[in-house]
Amino acid sequence: MGAPSLDAVAVAVGLSVLSLLYLGRTRKNVSAPLPPGPKRLPIIGNMLDMPKGNEWFTYEKWGKEFGSDIVHVDVLGTDLIIVNSAKAANELFEKRSSLYSDRPKLMALNAILKLDWVLCFIPYGPRWRAIRKAFHGHFHPTATLQYQPMELKASHELLRRLLDKPEEFVEHLRHMAGEIIMGIAYGIEVKPHDDPYIEIAEKTLQGIALASGPEGGLYDMAPALLKMPDWFPGSGHKKELKKWIHWGISMVETPYRTAKEAVMKGSAVPSVTSSMISQVENQLASEIMAKEVPANMYLAGADTTVSALTSFFLAMSLYPEAMKKAQAEIDTVIGGDRLPDFSDEQSLPYVSALVKEVLRWRPVVPLAIPHRLVSDDIYEGYFIPGGSIVIGNGWAMLHDESIFPDAGSFKPEHFLDPSVKFPEIAFGFGRRICPGRFMARASVWIAIASVLAVFDISKAVDENGKEIEPVDEYTSGIVVYPIPFKCKITPRSNAAEDLMPSISYPTVLTAREREREAPALPTSIEPTACTLPAISDLSIQAVAPRAVAASLNFASHQIDPQTPSVPREVTITESPRLRRARASGPAEAS
Repeated sequence: MGAPSLDAVAVAVGLSVLSLLYLGRTRKNVSAPLPPGPKRLPIIGNMLDMPKGNEWFTYEKWGKEFGSDIVHVDVLGTDLIIVNSAKAANELFEKRSSLYSDRPKLMALNAILKLDWVLCFIPYGPRWRAIRKAFHGHFHPTATLQYQPMELKASHELLRRLLDKPEEFVEHLRHMAGEIIMGIAYGIEVKPHDDPYIEIAEKTLQGIALASGPEGGLYDMAPALLKMPDWFPGSGHKKELKKWIHWGISMVETPYRTAKEAVMKGSAVPSVTSSMISQVENQLASEIMAKEVPANMYLAGADTTVSALTSFFLAMSLYPEAMKKAQAEIDTVIGGDRLPDFSDEQSLPYVSALVKEVLRWRPVVPLAIPHRLVSDDIYEGYFIPGGSIVIGNGWAMLHDESIFPDAGSFKPEHFLDPSVKFPEIAFGFGRRICPGRFMARASVWIAIASVLAVFDISKAVDENGKEIEPVDEYTSGIVVYPIPFKCKITPRSNAAEDLMPSISYPTVLTAREREREAPALPTSIEPTACTLPAISDLSIQAVAPRAVAASLNFASHQIDPQTPSVPREVTITESPRLRRARASGPAEAS
């Protein structure tokens, strides 16, 4: 990520100087010192010290250099507090959450890109609480159990895609993540290739990455930059950002419009959007809320799962011994006659530890979205001024050698110790922690367990048979990805390949179809809700998760017995290996 342009910096400095001269910069007389940090210059403070990308590395280094778990930085008169330890994060973001749950204005994202609907960018207050409450209603731990059939189906489709075109594994991961979140949020099935909804999400995320860089931060420090015309020196970045506005708008409007049309036609399948539209019709929610809640799910799910799973493939290429241990556990516990499912999670502690290590080793969001302190505070004898921007350095916390020895290496053994808890830090802090983390964890777990059961992952080889060492480097931004790398993905055995039969999943019944096919109920009998059967009670190879999902009542997280959705037909055909062998002729197939 590049540094701010000299024009933009010059303008921002000039505006800051005028502001300071006009208003005067006052600070309450307090006896406590500011937290330690790099030496400041007049007016610009530490502007020249700020990293141009991958800031978490620099912030971690400052913490070690100054011997403090919080560091103070002054950028054009704005106080930045970097939190580098889990201890400090727990004290500030958790125990003092009433002070540390607000957000800075985030002008580049909210004012320029018009992304003020994104939950993690919204200031703390009634609107944030309303969206968070609606989001939580669909993604609390119990509610997310209803999505497991969709996640299981998507992970099985991922296996088939990896078998057909292993070199396109990142695209397959994007498709899997898009399939899950679009189905849950909107009831929309994504296309096998070049899906427009996935493209909208990717373009929006590119705009967010551009707005989140060092130059984007200047608008918070010198808001007058927003009012400068596009031809004014230093306004080039703002002009570039405006090109991405329509993608964010499309993310809210386009899938919602598709889902609403399906509801009006009676062809919609159950989804968060169809549930929200029902609430709008019953005056329990506004249409703005009905648009923004699924859009937040769409944005969050489009990105983070792909990052984590791409890191998994990188880790398996670099640390094959961890992969072999996980595969041995799967073989011992499950055997070779079926794929893992969610009921196996408690019986696969090493696989679960490996999933946790993926999230720790290369966190999806290494640097938390900034918090804002609402009033003056004191921590460990240090004064933290009200209005400070407070940033949790998740990377530093998840690579703390006192908690994770040899933290730079990929070691699932870190989480075999019962005293080491799940790395919740990877999902944020305090009241601002990601509300979709339970579903995200489930999606990542089932995908990793399924891939480990079927495939070996190793370093790619060149035309001379020499191994290609993958580069362990990442992009810079809010959500990070490994720099593109190659790896070799092959079935572990013929038996493992045979675990991937081609399944014809039944079409999900629409609301009108379910009404026509529902059995008549005696009027004297009150219907009662029933719970979703445990995954272990379903036939893993023949389960029709979309049909199961069709009978879910998304508002109450129960199955509605009045509108059962029974699979019309489930066809199981021969495995890909046998199908290829049959196509090649009788001799090869025998």
